[in-house]
Amino acid sequence: MRQGESRPLHRTLCTKAMTTPNELLNKEIAVFEAEIAKATNSVYGVLISHLYVEHLLDRYIRTKIQNDADLLGRQGLSFSNKLKLVRAFGDFDDQLINAIAKLNSIRNDCAHKFGHKISADKVKALGRTLGKDYKRILQQYPTAEVGGIAPIVWNISGQVLALTLAAEGRT
Repeated sequence: MRQGESRPLHRTLCTKAMTTPNELLNKEIAVFEAEIAKATNSVYGVLISHLYVEHLLDRYIRTKIQNDADLLGRQGLSFSNKLKLVRAFGDFDDQLINAIAKLNSIRNDCAHKFGHKISADKVKALGRTLGKDYKRILQQYPTAEVGGIAPIVWNISGQVLALTLAAEGRT
């Protein structure tokens, strides 16, 4: 991001991964923004973001296989198995796969532990999976280190969106 720009980090990340931002990308991001705006706290934000990432993984997988044969339906693959399949295709780097796996772990805690609070240690561990992007996040959003999970999740979602759109041939 250039000096003086004030664009949300997820938009910055998505457009960085593409050669040129386009109308489709803006529409895709608007869908995510509309849903994430409904989150009233970080737990809901994680749940919504996880749903969005899973939706994108499903779309990505569909670009790689001829017939999903109910792999992605209600009785289909678990999130963990979808992530293994995505890893096998080779387009997602290990850093992103690890970030998504940590997001899934945090999501499971949020979904299955009533009243769960996301710890700063979990946020830091998730952020560290992003390497240099996490350093940039901390510069732009200093509160991310003490529980501000949103910009970290935006980053992950943006990377998955960029790779999904590329796999769909829509960039």
